[in-house]
Amino acid sequence: MIAVFSGSYFEAMNVRNLLEEKEISVFTQNEYMSNIEPWIVASGGLNPVKLQVDESDFDEAKIIIEDYLSGINTLETEI
Repeated sequence: MIAVFSGSYFEAMNVRNLLEEKEISVFTQNEYMSNIEPWIVASGGLNPVKLQVDESDFDEAKIIIEDYLSGINTLETEI
């Protein structure tokens, strides 16, 4: 497993959903503790949630995350 993203709980869940939408398995580290005591799992409580993917999915995950951070890739909702 390779770490591909770290951020707040809500942002990490958005990225996780984008990755899982593309059938990339994601391991979420510090998912629960980031809400209870984020300063315990990360210095100053900044970016406490970490996402990890399998090495074979790293390149695709990196592209998806870069697109998300630049505003190109967002979660689509049906109305």
